[in-house]
Amino acid sequence: MIFQGTNNQTVELRIIDYQFPKITNCEYDSNWPIIYLNVKSDFGNWQYTDPSLLVKEVLEIIDWLKKIYKNETPKYKCLEFIEPNLAFELINTGVDFNTIRIKFDLESKPQNADDEKDYFVDCNFNNSELNKIIEGLKKELKPYLKRAVK
Repeated sequence: MIFQGTNNQTVELRIIDYQFPKITNCEYDSNWPIIYLNVKSDFGNWQYTDPSLLVKEVLEIIDWLKKIYKNETPKYKCLEFIEPNLAFELINTGVDFNTIRIKFDLESKPQNADDEKDYFVDCNFNNSELNKIIEGLKKELKPYLKRAVK
């Protein structure tokens, strides 16, 4: 799943496995997928692999994007998570497109990052592009849907 940003920036987000694939009976440990990011941005290019989102948090991103797609106001302008590595912020809403900022922090920043600097990629999405993003995230998540707690 690739988020196309402004200025030819891109954020590739893939779910590649579970952090603990053999643990299926713990609400949190059973549901930490490993997130792979490949970022090409105005701040440089880097890759990142870490279990930084829970399955339910990926579902929150999908629901948040669906609200924007439907021209509804999402509950939160900025979507943040338990692990504060990634955030999604609604910067601007418009008739033709919405601007969403993907923010990187802590481990998801480039290895040589300046701790005083913000790292992000802005993306302008029309509804067709938002729908592609939503469907792409669903496809990424499908093999990793929340496992039942025994």
